[in-house]
Amino acid sequence: MPHVHWTGNPFVDAGLAALAAAARVSTLEELGAEHIEQAVKELERVLLSDQALGIGVDKAFSGPKKALRQVFPNSELDNPSNWKGRTPKEKEDNARRKFQDALRSELNKAKQCLELEEAGETCFACGERRPKIAMETRRKDKMPLFEGIVNFYPGFSHGVRVCGLCSLAVRFLPLSTMLAGNQNRLWFLHSQHLGLAATVARRYGWEHFDRLITGNKALDFYGSWETAGEAGTVVYLFCELLNSFPDQLRAIYRSGLPSTAYVFSNDNRGGFVQAIHVPNELLAFLAKLQIESKNAFKDFWEGLLKVRGDLREDERKTRAGFVRSISNRMIAGENIVGMCLTSDPPNLQGGWLGHRLYLQEVRGMAPEKLAILERLGISIAASEDAKKLVTELVTAQYHQLYGLLLGYVRKGWLSHQEFYFLLPPNAHKVAGEIRDVLLAVVYEWQHCQQEGKEFPRSTFDKAEASPDETLRRIQEIGRRLTNNLPNLQRWTKELTSARYAERIRGVYLNAVRHGAVGFEDYVFLAPLQDQRAMWLLRDYLLAFLFDVGRVELPEDEYPEFGADEVREIETF
Repeated sequence: MPHVHWTGNPFVDAGLAALAAAARVSTLEELGAEHIEQAVKELERVLLSDQALGIGVDKAFSGPKKALRQVFPNSELDNPSNWKGRTPKEKEDNARRKFQDALRSELNKAKQCLELEEAGETCFACGERRPKIAMETRRKDKMPLFEGIVNFYPGFSHGVRVCGLCSLAVRFLPLSTMLAGNQNRLWFLHSQHLGLAATVARRYGWEHFDRLITGNKALDFYGSWETAGEAGTVVYLFCELLNSFPDQLRAIYRSGLPSTAYVFSNDNRGGFVQAIHVPNELLAFLAKLQIESKNAFKDFWEGLLKVRGDLREDERKTRAGFVRSISNRMIAGENIVGMCLTSDPPNLQGGWLGHRLYLQEVRGMAPEKLAILERLGISIAASEDAKKLVTELVTAQYHQLYGLLLGYVRKGWLSHQEFYFLLPPNAHKVAGEIRDVLLAVVYEWQHCQQEGKEFPRSTFDKAEASPDETLRRIQEIGRRLTNNLPNLQRWTKELTSARYAERIRGVYLNAVRHGAVGFEDYVFLAPLQDQRAMWLLRDYLLAFLFDVGRVELPEDEYPEFGADEVREIETF
Protein backbone atom coordinates (compact mmCIF):
# COMPACT_ATOMS: atom_id res chain seq x y z
CA MET A 1 0.00 0.00 0.00
CA PRO A 2 1.42 3.46 -0.88
CA HIS A 3 2.51 5.57 2.05
CA VAL A 4 3.59 9.16 2.64
CA HIS A 5 7.30 9.94 2.45
CA TRP A 6 9.65 12.90 2.06
CA THR A 7 9.87 14.09 -1.53
CA GLY A 8 13.01 16.23 -1.68
CA ASN A 9 10.89 19.15 -2.92
CA PRO A 10 11.34 21.73 -0.11
CA PHE A 11 7.88 23.29 -0.52
CA VAL A 12 6.11 19.92 -0.42
CA ASP A 13 8.23 18.65 2.49
CA ALA A 14 7.63 21.81 4.56
CA GLY A 15 3.88 21.36 3.92
CA LEU A 16 4.09 17.68 4.93
CA ALA A 17 5.79 18.70 8.19
CA ALA A 18 2.95 21.13 9.01
CA LEU A 19 0.37 18.49 8.07
CA ALA A 20 2.07 15.91 10.32
CA ALA A 21 2.23 18.46 13.15
CA ALA A 22 -1.55 18.97 12.91
CA ALA A 23 -2.17 15.21 12.73
CA ARG A 24 0.21 14.65 15.68
CA VAL A 25 2.04 11.68 14.17
CA SER A 26 5.67 10.85 14.92
CA THR A 27 6.56 9.59 11.42
CA LEU A 28 5.23 10.35 7.95
CA GLU A 29 4.59 6.63 7.36
CA GLU A 30 1.91 6.79 10.08
CA LEU A 31 -0.15 9.29 8.07
CA GLY A 32 -3.42 7.72 6.91
CA ALA A 33 -6.65 9.05 5.44
CA GLU A 34 -8.10 9.84 8.87
CA HIS A 35 -5.01 11.85 9.85
CA ILE A 36 -5.14 13.88 6.65
CA GLU A 37 -8.85 14.64 7.13
CA GLN A 38 -8.14 15.85 10.66
CA ALA A 39 -5.33 18.10 9.43
CA VAL A 40 -7.47 19.56 6.65
CA LYS A 41 -10.15 20.52 9.20
CA GLU A 42 -7.47 22.34 11.21
CA LEU A 43 -6.24 24.13 8.08
CA GLU A 44 -9.78 25.30 7.28
CA ARG A 45 -10.25 26.46 10.86
CA VAL A 46 -7.17 28.68 10.67
CA LEU A 47 -7.23 30.04 7.10
CA LEU A 48 -11.00 30.61 7.03
CA SER A 49 -11.22 32.14 10.51
CA ASP A 50 -12.54 35.67 10.91
CA GLN A 51 -9.05 36.73 12.01
CA ALA A 52 -7.59 35.37 8.75
CA LEU A 53 -10.24 36.93 6.50
CA GLY A 54 -10.05 40.29 8.28
CA ILE A 55 -13.56 40.17 9.82
CA GLY A 56 -13.69 42.24 13.01
CA VAL A 57 -9.91 42.89 12.99
CA ASP A 58 -7.78 45.64 11.44
CA LYS A 59 -6.44 43.68 8.46
CA ALA A 60 -6.83 40.42 6.57
CA PHE A 61 -4.30 37.61 6.09
CA SER A 62 -5.99 35.42 3.49
CA GLY A 63 -7.91 37.78 1.22
CA PRO A 64 -7.36 39.75 -2.01
CA LYS A 65 -3.82 41.25 -2.07
CA LYS A 66 -3.06 40.22 1.51
CA ALA A 67 -0.05 38.50 3.12
CA LEU A 68 -0.96 35.00 1.94
CA ARG A 69 -0.75 36.09 -1.70
CA GLN A 70 3.06 36.08 -1.36
CA VAL A 71 2.76 32.30 -1.10
CA PHE A 72 -0.30 31.64 -3.31
CA PRO A 73 -1.04 34.59 -5.65
CA ASN A 74 -4.45 34.45 -7.40
CA SER A 75 -5.51 31.45 -5.31
CA GLU A 76 -9.13 30.93 -4.24
CA LEU A 77 -8.78 33.36 -1.31
CA ASP A 78 -6.73 35.96 -3.18
CA ASN A 79 -8.67 36.15 -6.45
CA PRO A 80 -11.15 39.10 -6.24
CA SER A 81 -13.61 37.28 -8.56
CA ASN A 82 -14.28 34.80 -5.73
CA TRP A 83 -15.33 37.64 -3.41
CA LYS A 84 -18.47 38.63 -5.30
CA GLY A 85 -21.81 39.08 -3.54
CA ARG A 86 -24.39 41.66 -2.53
CA THR A 87 -23.37 41.83 1.10
CA PRO A 88 -20.04 41.40 2.96
CA LYS A 89 -21.40 38.18 4.45
CA GLU A 90 -22.27 36.83 1.00
CA LYS A 91 -18.77 37.71 -0.31
CA GLU A 92 -17.10 35.96 2.61
CA ASP A 93 -19.27 32.87 2.18
CA ASN A 94 -18.48 32.67 -1.54
CA ALA A 95 -14.73 32.89 -0.92
CA ARG A 96 -14.93 30.33 1.88
CA ARG A 97 -16.94 27.95 -0.34
CA LYS A 98 -14.45 28.25 -3.23
CA PHE A 99 -11.56 27.41 -0.91
CA GLN A 100 -13.40 24.53 0.77
CA ASP A 101 -14.42 23.03 -2.61
CA ALA A 102 -10.82 23.12 -3.85
CA LEU A 103 -9.51 21.68 -0.60
CA ARG A 104 -12.07 18.86 -0.57
CA SER A 105 -11.17 17.95 -4.16
CA GLU A 106 -7.49 17.73 -3.24
CA LEU A 107 -8.31 15.76 -0.08
CA ASN A 108 -10.18 13.14 -2.14
CA LYS A 109 -7.28 12.85 -4.59
CA ALA A 110 -4.80 12.58 -1.73
CA LYS A 111 -6.83 9.67 -0.32
CA GLN A 112 -6.83 8.02 -3.74
CA CYS A 113 -3.03 8.29 -3.78
CA LEU A 114 -2.96 6.31 -0.53
CA GLU A 115 -5.69 3.80 -1.42
CA LEU A 116 -5.10 2.99 -5.12
CA GLU A 117 -1.99 1.24 -6.36
CA GLU A 118 -2.68 1.89 -10.04
CA ALA A 119 0.37 3.41 -11.78
CA GLY A 120 -0.79 6.12 -14.17
CA GLU A 121 1.27 9.31 -14.25
CA THR A 122 4.51 10.34 -12.59
CA CYS A 123 4.22 13.14 -10.02
CA PHE A 124 6.61 16.01 -10.74
CA ALA A 125 7.16 16.62 -7.01
CA CYS A 126 7.50 13.19 -5.35
CA GLY A 127 8.38 11.09 -8.41
CA GLU A 128 5.78 8.42 -7.55
CA ARG A 129 3.56 6.80 -10.19
CA ARG A 130 0.01 7.73 -9.20
CA PRO A 131 -3.48 6.96 -10.63
CA LYS A 132 -4.50 9.45 -13.33
CA ILE A 133 -7.67 10.36 -11.43
CA ALA A 134 -5.49 11.44 -8.45
CA MET A 135 -3.41 13.93 -10.45
CA GLU A 136 -3.74 17.72 -10.54
CA THR A 137 -2.36 20.36 -12.90
CA ARG A 138 -0.52 22.99 -10.88
CA ARG A 139 0.70 26.51 -11.63
CA LYS A 140 2.26 29.11 -9.38
CA ASP A 141 -1.08 30.11 -7.83
CA LYS A 142 -1.02 26.84 -5.86
CA MET A 143 2.62 25.68 -6.08
CA PRO A 144 5.33 28.32 -5.37
CA LEU A 145 7.81 29.13 -8.12
CA PHE A 146 6.10 27.09 -10.85
CA GLU A 147 6.70 29.51 -13.67
CA GLY A 148 7.02 29.08 -17.43
CA ILE A 149 6.69 31.00 -20.70
CA VAL A 150 3.70 33.24 -20.10
CA ASN A 151 0.88 30.77 -19.38
CA PHE A 152 2.65 27.68 -20.71
CA TYR A 153 5.23 25.31 -19.29
CA PRO A 154 7.72 23.04 -21.09
CA GLY A 155 6.04 20.92 -23.76
CA PHE A 156 3.33 23.62 -24.17
CA SER A 157 1.56 22.23 -21.11
CA HIS A 158 -0.55 24.79 -19.23
CA GLY A 159 0.88 23.58 -15.90
CA VAL A 160 2.81 20.84 -14.13
CA ARG A 161 1.25 17.48 -13.21
CA VAL A 162 1.41 16.85 -9.47
CA CYS A 163 -0.30 14.12 -7.42
CA GLY A 164 -3.14 14.95 -5.03
CA LEU A 165 -1.01 14.15 -1.99
CA CYS A 166 1.71 16.67 -2.91
CA SER A 167 -0.91 19.25 -3.95
CA LEU A 168 -2.62 18.96 -0.59
CA ALA A 169 0.67 19.05 1.32
CA VAL A 170 1.65 22.39 -0.23
CA ARG A 171 -1.64 23.86 1.07
CA PHE A 172 -0.08 23.54 4.54
CA LEU A 173 3.08 25.48 3.56
CA PRO A 174 1.91 28.75 5.26
CA LEU A 175 1.98 26.89 8.60
CA SER A 176 5.75 26.31 8.17
CA THR A 177 6.48 29.79 6.80
CA MET A 178 7.91 32.68 8.86
CA LEU A 179 9.21 36.21 8.38
CA ALA A 180 12.99 36.66 8.24
CA GLY A 181 14.80 39.22 10.42
CA ASN A 182 13.50 42.75 10.08
CA GLN A 183 13.12 42.70 6.30
CA ASN A 184 9.76 40.87 6.20
CA ARG A 185 10.97 38.28 3.70
CA LEU A 186 9.35 34.86 3.83
CA TRP A 187 11.33 31.77 4.70
CA PHE A 188 10.92 28.22 5.91
CA LEU A 189 13.23 25.49 7.15
CA HIS A 190 13.57 22.36 5.04
CA SER A 191 14.58 19.35 7.08
CA GLN A 192 13.69 15.69 6.63
CA HIS A 193 13.98 15.20 10.38
CA LEU A 194 10.29 15.25 11.31
CA GLY A 195 11.06 16.08 14.95
CA LEU A 196 12.64 19.39 13.89
CA ALA A 197 10.36 20.27 10.96
CA ALA A 198 7.12 19.49 12.83
CA THR A 199 8.34 21.36 15.92
CA VAL A 200 8.97 24.50 13.84
CA ALA A 201 5.52 24.19 12.20
CA ARG A 202 3.81 23.57 15.52
CA ARG A 203 5.52 26.40 17.46
CA TYR A 204 5.79 29.12 14.80
CA GLY A 205 2.78 28.10 12.72
CA TRP A 206 -0.13 26.37 14.45
CA GLU A 207 0.45 27.70 17.98
CA HIS A 208 1.29 31.20 16.70
CA PHE A 209 -1.92 31.41 14.63
CA ASP A 210 -3.97 29.90 17.48
CA ARG A 211 -2.71 32.63 19.84
CA LEU A 212 -3.77 35.33 17.36
CA ILE A 213 -7.20 33.76 16.84
CA THR A 214 -7.75 33.39 20.58
CA GLY A 215 -6.74 37.03 21.12
CA ASN A 216 -8.93 38.16 18.18
CA LYS A 217 -5.97 39.64 16.34
CA ALA A 218 -5.33 39.66 12.61
CA LEU A 219 -3.29 36.70 11.41
CA ASP A 220 0.21 37.19 10.02
CA PHE A 221 3.34 35.09 9.66
CA TYR A 222 5.53 34.75 12.76
CA GLY A 223 8.36 37.28 12.76
CA SER A 224 9.05 38.31 16.35
CA TRP A 225 12.80 37.76 16.07
CA GLU A 226 15.22 40.02 17.98
CA THR A 227 17.85 39.67 15.30
CA ALA A 228 18.73 40.83 11.76
CA GLY A 229 19.20 39.27 8.33
CA GLU A 230 18.16 35.93 6.92
CA ALA A 231 21.18 34.01 8.23
CA GLY A 232 20.77 35.71 11.63
CA THR A 233 17.14 34.56 11.80
CA VAL A 234 18.06 30.98 10.91
CA VAL A 235 20.79 30.71 13.59
CA TYR A 236 18.59 32.57 16.10
CA LEU A 237 15.81 30.04 15.45
CA PHE A 238 18.12 27.14 16.29
CA CYS A 239 19.25 28.88 19.49
CA GLU A 240 15.63 29.46 20.49
CA LEU A 241 14.65 25.85 19.71
CA LEU A 242 17.71 24.56 21.55
CA ASN A 243 16.74 26.63 24.54
CA SER A 244 13.21 25.18 24.53
CA PHE A 245 13.69 21.66 23.13
CA PRO A 246 17.32 20.68 23.84
CA ASP A 247 16.84 16.92 23.61
CA GLN A 248 15.14 17.03 20.18
CA LEU A 249 17.76 19.41 18.76
CA ARG A 250 20.63 17.23 19.97
CA ALA A 251 19.04 14.24 18.26
CA ILE A 252 18.90 16.23 15.02
CA TYR A 253 22.59 17.11 14.79
CA ARG A 254 23.49 13.55 15.75
CA SER A 255 21.33 12.26 12.87
CA GLY A 256 23.44 14.21 10.37
CA LEU A 257 20.39 15.04 8.22
CA PRO A 258 20.91 18.34 6.35
CA SER A 259 18.89 21.45 7.23
CA THR A 260 18.40 24.19 4.66
CA ALA A 261 16.54 27.48 5.04
CA TYR A 262 14.76 28.79 1.95
CA VAL A 263 14.07 32.51 1.66
CA PHE A 264 11.53 32.95 -1.11
CA SER A 265 8.87 35.03 -2.80
CA ASN A 266 6.12 33.73 -5.08
CA ASP A 267 4.91 37.19 -5.93
CA ASN A 268 3.36 37.67 -9.38
CA ARG A 269 5.97 40.32 -10.13
CA GLY A 270 8.69 37.65 -10.12
CA GLY A 271 9.72 34.58 -8.17
CA PHE A 272 12.75 34.46 -5.94
CA VAL A 273 14.42 31.79 -3.83
CA GLN A 274 17.69 31.67 -1.84
CA ALA A 275 18.92 28.52 -0.13
CA ILE A 276 20.89 28.86 3.12
CA HIS A 277 22.48 25.56 4.10
CA VAL A 278 22.92 25.18 7.86
CA PRO A 279 26.12 23.16 8.49
CA ASN A 280 25.74 20.26 10.89
CA GLU A 281 28.96 21.38 12.60
CA LEU A 282 27.24 24.62 13.61
CA LEU A 283 24.30 22.72 15.15
CA ALA A 284 26.70 20.41 16.97
CA PHE A 285 28.59 23.41 18.33
CA LEU A 286 25.44 25.13 19.65
CA ALA A 287 24.18 21.93 21.26
CA LYS A 288 27.54 21.14 22.90
CA LEU A 289 27.90 24.72 24.15
CA GLN A 290 24.53 24.52 25.86
CA ILE A 291 25.50 21.24 27.49
CA GLU A 292 28.81 22.70 28.69
CA SER A 293 27.33 25.88 30.12
CA LYS A 294 23.86 27.39 29.82
CA ASN A 295 25.26 30.81 30.76
CA ALA A 296 27.99 30.62 28.09
CA PHE A 297 25.35 29.55 25.54
CA LYS A 298 23.20 32.55 26.45
CA ASP A 299 26.21 34.92 26.32
CA PHE A 300 27.12 33.67 22.84
CA TRP A 301 23.50 33.79 21.57
CA GLU A 302 22.72 37.26 22.88
CA GLY A 303 26.19 38.69 22.34
CA LEU A 304 26.38 37.77 18.67
CA LEU A 305 22.81 37.43 17.38
CA LYS A 306 20.47 39.61 19.41
CA VAL A 307 19.33 43.10 18.32
CA ARG A 308 17.55 44.67 21.26
CA GLY A 309 14.41 46.63 20.56
CA ASP A 310 15.31 49.47 22.96
CA LEU A 311 18.35 50.66 20.95
CA ARG A 312 18.46 54.08 19.32
CA GLU A 313 18.01 54.05 15.54
CA ASP A 314 21.72 54.61 14.79
CA GLU A 315 22.73 51.99 17.38
CA ARG A 316 20.20 49.59 15.94
CA LYS A 317 21.57 49.99 12.40
CA THR A 318 25.13 49.39 13.57
CA ARG A 319 24.13 46.38 15.65
CA ALA A 320 22.00 44.92 12.81
CA GLY A 321 24.96 45.22 10.42
CA PHE A 322 27.19 43.39 12.89
CA VAL A 323 24.63 40.60 13.42
CA ARG A 324 24.11 40.16 9.66
CA SER A 325 27.86 39.89 9.05
CA ILE A 326 28.59 37.56 11.95
CA SER A 327 25.66 35.22 11.16
CA ASN A 328 26.65 35.01 7.48
CA ARG A 329 30.16 34.00 8.59
CA MET A 330 28.76 31.42 11.01
CA ILE A 331 26.65 29.83 8.28
CA ALA A 332 29.73 29.78 6.02
CA GLY A 333 31.89 28.28 8.84
CA GLU A 334 34.32 31.23 8.68
CA ASN A 335 36.46 32.90 11.35
CA ILE A 336 34.34 35.14 13.61
CA VAL A 337 36.52 35.83 16.63
CA GLY A 338 38.27 38.86 15.05
CA MET A 339 34.90 40.59 14.45
CA CYS A 340 33.90 40.09 18.09
CA LEU A 341 36.89 41.97 19.51
CA THR A 342 36.50 45.57 20.65
CA SER A 343 39.52 47.47 21.91
CA ASP A 344 37.90 50.39 23.76
CA PRO A 345 37.23 48.97 26.26
CA PRO A 346 38.93 45.62 25.51
CA ASN A 347 36.14 43.07 25.21
CA LEU A 348 35.28 39.78 23.56
CA GLN A 349 31.61 39.65 22.55
CA GLY A 350 30.12 36.20 23.10
CA GLY A 351 32.62 35.00 25.73
CA TRP A 352 35.74 32.83 25.38
CA LEU A 353 33.99 29.55 26.22
CA GLY A 354 31.67 29.92 23.20
CA HIS A 355 34.44 31.05 20.87
CA ARG A 356 36.78 28.25 21.96
CA LEU A 357 34.12 25.64 21.19
CA TYR A 358 33.24 27.37 17.88
CA LEU A 359 36.92 27.25 16.86
CA GLN A 360 37.06 23.57 17.73
CA GLU A 361 33.72 22.35 16.34
CA VAL A 362 33.14 24.66 13.35
CA ARG A 363 36.64 25.82 12.38
CA GLY A 364 38.19 22.42 13.09
CA MET A 365 41.01 23.86 15.23
CA ALA A 366 42.77 21.12 17.21
CA PRO A 367 42.27 21.20 21.02
CA GLU A 368 46.06 21.03 21.43
CA LYS A 369 46.45 24.23 19.41
CA LEU A 370 43.72 25.96 21.42
CA ALA A 371 45.39 24.92 24.67
CA ILE A 372 48.70 26.39 23.47
CA LEU A 373 47.05 29.67 22.42
CA GLU A 374 45.17 29.87 25.70
CA ARG A 375 48.37 29.42 27.72
CA LEU A 376 50.24 31.91 25.52
CA GLY A 377 47.44 34.50 25.70
CA ILE A 378 47.41 34.31 29.50
CA SER A 379 51.21 34.73 29.55
CA ILE A 380 50.84 37.91 27.48
CA ALA A 381 47.96 39.25 29.57
CA ALA A 382 49.71 38.54 32.88
CA SER A 383 53.13 39.91 31.88
CA GLU A 384 54.51 43.28 33.04
CA ASP A 385 54.63 44.43 29.41
CA ALA A 386 51.05 43.39 28.69
CA LYS A 387 49.97 46.79 27.37
CA LYS A 388 52.93 47.00 24.97
CA LEU A 389 52.54 43.41 23.78
CA VAL A 390 48.81 43.81 23.18
CA THR A 391 49.41 47.01 21.20
CA GLU A 392 51.98 45.16 19.07
CA LEU A 393 49.47 42.41 18.38
CA VAL A 394 46.68 44.82 17.50
CA THR A 395 48.75 47.02 15.19
CA ALA A 396 50.99 44.37 13.56
CA GLN A 397 50.80 43.93 9.80
CA TYR A 398 50.16 40.41 8.63
CA HIS A 399 53.80 39.76 7.68
CA GLN A 400 54.97 40.94 11.12
CA LEU A 401 52.97 38.32 13.03
CA TYR A 402 55.54 35.57 12.47
CA GLY A 403 58.17 37.83 14.04
CA LEU A 404 55.94 38.52 17.04
CA LEU A 405 55.42 34.82 17.64
CA LEU A 406 59.17 34.21 17.32
CA GLY A 407 59.52 36.83 20.06
CA TYR A 408 57.34 34.63 22.31
CA VAL A 409 59.73 31.71 21.61
CA ARG A 410 62.62 33.90 22.74
CA LYS A 411 60.75 34.69 25.95
CA GLY A 412 60.31 30.98 26.61
CA TRP A 413 56.50 31.13 26.24
CA LEU A 414 56.51 28.88 23.17
CA SER A 415 58.66 25.91 22.15
CA HIS A 416 59.88 25.59 18.56
CA GLN A 417 57.53 22.60 18.12
CA GLU A 418 54.57 24.72 19.26
CA PHE A 419 55.62 27.55 16.90
CA TYR A 420 55.65 25.03 14.04
CA PHE A 421 52.31 23.58 15.17
CA LEU A 422 50.64 27.02 15.26
CA LEU A 423 52.06 28.15 11.90
CA PRO A 424 52.39 24.99 9.81
CA PRO A 425 53.61 24.98 6.18
CA ASN A 426 50.94 25.62 3.50
CA ALA A 427 48.60 27.38 5.98
CA HIS A 428 49.42 30.85 4.71
CA LYS A 429 46.38 32.67 6.13
CA VAL A 430 46.37 31.16 9.61
CA ALA A 431 48.52 33.87 11.26
CA GLY A 432 45.64 36.37 11.29
CA GLU A 433 43.33 33.95 13.06
CA ILE A 434 46.11 33.09 15.55
CA ARG A 435 46.39 36.80 16.39
CA ASP A 436 42.61 37.10 16.83
CA VAL A 437 42.50 34.11 19.18
CA LEU A 438 45.39 35.44 21.26
CA LEU A 439 43.66 38.81 21.66
CA ALA A 440 40.40 37.03 22.56
CA VAL A 441 42.16 35.16 25.39
CA VAL A 442 43.90 38.33 26.58
CA TYR A 443 40.65 40.37 26.66
CA GLU A 444 38.68 37.60 28.36
CA TRP A 445 41.42 37.02 30.97
CA GLN A 446 41.58 40.75 31.74
CA HIS A 447 37.78 40.91 31.97
CA CYS A 448 37.74 37.97 34.39
CA GLN A 449 40.41 39.65 36.52
CA GLN A 450 38.39 42.88 36.68
CA GLU A 451 35.17 41.03 37.53
CA GLY A 452 36.84 38.68 40.01
CA LYS A 453 35.80 35.64 37.99
CA GLU A 454 37.74 32.52 37.16
CA PHE A 455 39.03 32.30 33.59
CA PRO A 456 37.45 29.26 31.85
CA ARG A 457 40.67 27.33 31.15
CA SER A 458 40.76 24.37 28.81
CA THR A 459 41.00 20.99 30.52
CA PHE A 460 42.88 19.50 27.58
CA ASP A 461 46.07 17.72 28.64
CA LYS A 462 49.22 18.68 26.77
CA ALA A 463 50.05 16.14 24.08
CA GLU A 464 53.37 15.99 22.25
CA ALA A 465 52.79 15.64 18.52
CA SER A 466 55.35 13.63 16.52
CA PRO A 467 57.42 15.94 14.28
CA ASP A 468 56.83 15.57 10.56
CA GLU A 469 59.58 15.34 7.93
CA THR A 470 60.02 19.14 7.62
CA LEU A 471 60.34 19.72 11.36
CA ARG A 472 62.74 16.77 11.77
CA ARG A 473 64.94 18.24 9.01
CA ILE A 474 64.90 21.66 10.69
CA GLN A 475 65.85 20.06 14.02
CA GLU A 476 68.76 18.15 12.43
CA ILE A 477 70.09 21.29 10.71
CA GLY A 478 69.65 23.33 13.89
CA ARG A 479 71.65 20.83 15.93
CA ARG A 480 74.48 20.82 13.36
CA LEU A 481 74.56 24.63 13.44
CA THR A 482 74.56 24.65 17.24
CA ASN A 483 77.42 22.14 17.44
CA ASN A 484 79.60 23.29 14.52
CA LEU A 485 79.30 27.07 14.05
CA PRO A 486 82.18 28.97 15.73
CA ASN A 487 79.98 32.03 16.51
CA LEU A 488 76.39 30.88 16.58
CA GLN A 489 75.03 34.08 18.15
CA ARG A 490 76.55 36.36 15.51
CA TRP A 491 75.41 34.06 12.70
CA THR A 492 71.87 33.96 14.14
CA LYS A 493 71.83 37.74 14.44
CA GLU A 494 72.75 38.07 10.74
CA LEU A 495 70.00 35.63 9.79
CA THR A 496 67.50 37.49 11.97
CA SER A 497 68.29 40.88 10.46
CA ALA A 498 68.35 39.75 6.80
CA ARG A 499 65.80 41.75 4.76
CA TYR A 500 66.27 40.15 1.34
CA ALA A 501 66.40 36.62 -0.01
CA GLU A 502 69.93 37.16 -1.33
CA ARG A 503 71.12 38.08 2.16
CA ILE A 504 69.54 34.96 3.69
CA ARG A 505 71.25 32.79 1.07
CA GLY A 506 74.53 34.55 1.91
CA VAL A 507 74.13 33.74 5.62
CA TYR A 508 73.43 30.10 4.80
CA LEU A 509 76.50 29.97 2.49
CA ASN A 510 78.64 31.17 5.42
CA ALA A 511 77.40 28.18 7.40
CA VAL A 512 78.28 25.89 4.47
CA ARG A 513 81.72 27.52 4.24
CA HIS A 514 82.35 26.72 7.93
CA GLY A 515 81.23 23.13 7.40
CA ALA A 516 78.29 23.53 9.81
CA VAL A 517 75.76 22.38 7.17
CA GLY A 518 76.04 20.70 3.79
CA PHE A 519 74.92 21.52 0.25
CA GLU A 520 71.70 19.48 0.63
CA ASP A 521 70.79 21.48 3.74
CA TYR A 522 71.43 24.72 1.84
CA VAL A 523 69.11 23.62 -1.01
CA PHE A 524 66.45 22.60 1.52
CA LEU A 525 66.61 25.93 3.41
CA ALA A 526 66.76 28.18 0.31
CA PRO A 527 64.70 26.50 -2.42
CA LEU A 528 64.92 28.29 -5.76
CA GLN A 529 61.80 30.09 -7.02
CA ASP A 530 59.94 29.57 -3.72
CA GLN A 531 60.61 32.61 -1.56
CA ARG A 532 57.58 32.00 0.67
CA ALA A 533 59.01 28.60 1.68
CA MET A 534 62.46 30.13 2.26
CA TRP A 535 61.15 32.79 4.67
CA LEU A 536 59.00 30.22 6.48
CA LEU A 537 61.89 27.73 6.87
CA ARG A 538 64.05 30.54 8.17
CA ASP A 539 61.47 31.26 10.89
CA TYR A 540 61.29 27.57 11.85
CA LEU A 541 65.10 27.46 12.08
CA LEU A 542 65.21 30.62 14.22
CA ALA A 543 62.53 29.16 16.51
CA PHE A 544 64.72 26.08 17.04
CA LEU A 545 67.87 28.17 17.71
CA PHE A 546 66.03 30.43 20.20
CA ASP A 547 64.41 27.45 21.92
CA VAL A 548 67.01 24.65 21.90
CA GLY A 549 70.18 26.54 20.92
CA ARG A 550 69.50 29.15 23.63
CA VAL A 551 70.68 31.92 21.33
CA GLU A 552 69.94 35.27 22.93
CA LEU A 553 69.52 38.52 21.01
CA PRO A 554 68.60 42.02 22.22
CA GLU A 555 64.92 42.34 23.11
CA ASP A 556 64.21 44.95 20.42
CA GLU A 557 65.71 42.87 17.61
CA TYR A 558 62.86 41.21 15.73
CA PRO A 559 63.33 39.00 12.68
CA GLU A 560 63.07 41.11 9.55
CA PHE A 561 60.82 40.41 6.60
CA GLY A 562 62.07 42.00 3.35
CA ALA A 563 59.84 44.95 2.43
CA ASP A 564 60.27 44.49 -1.30
CA GLU A 565 59.52 40.81 -1.08
CA VAL A 566 56.52 41.13 1.21
CA ARG A 567 54.32 42.46 -1.55
CA GLU A 568 55.36 39.66 -3.87
CA ILE A 569 54.69 37.00 -1.26
CA GLU A 570 51.43 38.46 0.04
CA THR A 571 49.97 38.34 -3.48
CA PHE A 572 51.25 34.82 -4.01
